[in-house]
Amino acid sequence: IGFVSVIRPAFKGDGAAAARRSLDGLAGLADELGFELVDLGRAVTDAREAERAAAELAERELDLLMVQHTTFATGDVVAPLLRAVRQVGVWGLPESAGGGSARGPLPLNSLCGLNMTLSLLDAPQVAKHESVKWFYGDVASPGFRRRLAPTVAALRGLRALAGARVLAIGGTAPGFYGIEDVPALDGVEVVRRELDELFARTAAVDPSQAEARAASWARGEATDLTQEQLVRGARIDVALEAMARDAEADALAVRCWPELPDACGSMACAAMGESGAREVPAACEGDVMGALSMLALQGVTGAPALLMDLSDVDERDDSLLVWHCGNAPLAWASAAPDGSPASRLTTHFNRDGVGVVRDMRLREGSVSGYRLLAGGRRAVVAGGRVLDPEKAAFDGVSGWIDALSWAETPVTAAGFVANILDRRVPHHLAFGSGDVVGALLELSAYLGAEVLPALPESAILRP
Repeated sequence: IGFVSVIRPAFKGDGAAAARRSLDGLAGLADELGFELVDLGRAVTDAREAERAAAELAERELDLLMVQHTTFATGDVVAPLLRAVRQVGVWGLPESAGGGSARGPLPLNSLCGLNMTLSLLDAPQVAKHESVKWFYGDVASPGFRRRLAPTVAALRGLRALAGARVLAIGGTAPGFYGIEDVPALDGVEVVRRELDELFARTAAVDPSQAEARAASWARGEATDLTQEQLVRGARIDVALEAMARDAEADALAVRCWPELPDACGSMACAAMGESGAREVPAACEGDVMGALSMLALQGVTGAPALLMDLSDVDERDDSLLVWHCGNAPLAWASAAPDGSPASRLTTHFNRDGVGVVRDMRLREGSVSGYRLLAGGRRAVVAGGRVLDPEKAAFDGVSGWIDALSWAETPVTAAGFVANILDRRVPHHLAFGSGDVVGALLELSAYLGAEVLPALPESAILRP
């Protein structure tokens, strides 16, 4: 994140001191929020200097440029800076930042400058049609931090998707037409491999490597599987890891059934959860856009993401059940009384004797949902809270979610499902830990993805 201060010398406030305080405060936030701060090293005072500064900043490969209206400035000074970097923040200060009291000459006229700059973004002399976000307030104020934190998280999500490679193995599961969407995001690449390659590489895994991984699984959580069943699942895990590494893949989309369990003697569910724990999210049933949605969430939250089905509604406590066969990273598991993961490695719910899947309830707390649609041109953004894991749920990975929202609009569980159905959203929704709805809305804006708004109650089609 770059910083440049615009100071017109005609104003009487101490603009230089205000800029220094802002820069020092940003340095502290850089450590806290996790970004690198790049300072231009001088203030911009006129249009000619703005052109020189813009040329320098364009070469810095910045993810965001913070242009501070330390004082009022006209469009000819600000326009070159707006064009220098794709994502720009324009920052205004309270007049108290310039020193003095609320009498006498206006010290900075900063808010007016911010107002003017935002008003001229579509003017032909500026032609800034990329992403611009405004900021207002002292750098030490809680409000400023609350506004900057989701921006930093959104930029991490954007970086995760920039140049992303998805390894798609086997295409989509048969008949899953709704997830055959092809990415239209700049720089995203899909590398395709046949299932036969996965089968061959699974069979060729060194037995000692598979046994060691199976032993590691058994040490990490409870299991009712035999050693042979664990080893078969571990072979898939080792093969997927090697294929992802060889393809330099950032995410996987695997046709995990119907052929794979018969060919490999095991389900891929636990192996795909382990891939997510290695920060290579793996989407079930060949869902490429699901994999990219998970990758975006992993970037935003800094933690593994989930891909889940919507499976039931409980109108008694207004909650929604999200579920999948057993594909979650262990980090999502609720805790046992001794603090260990309350999970177990077991057989698939509808394939008797065939492992390896993870049976666990999701840990309690805030979550955020994301789904990129139409190749990334549209998106669903959702929020909610996982309830107490003691609430009964079906075998596999599952959790009940209440306090649901759709693009910041509170909705009931039934209303959430109605929006999913009436919007024709694919049956997989990615989830990330924590409340990052604001960051996901901002990420969608950076991607140019239209966030689908909640349908009004009157527009929802009822059976």
